[in-house]
Amino acid sequence: MMKVLIILAIVILAFFIITFGIYWFNLDTKLVKAIFPVMTRHYDNMERDRKL
Repeated sequence: MMKVLIILAIVILAFFIITFGIYWFNLDTKLVKAIFPVMTRHYDNMERDRKL
């Protein structure tokens, strides 16, 4: 039972460290900034069924 708790604690700590690194270095915004032009081109080329 103690081995399972230690593994669970390690997994939770690793998850916290990874998410904190994403927050600290603002990686989510940098990812969106990198993907945005590709997604904009894709959605601009789609056919519209309604005019705005």
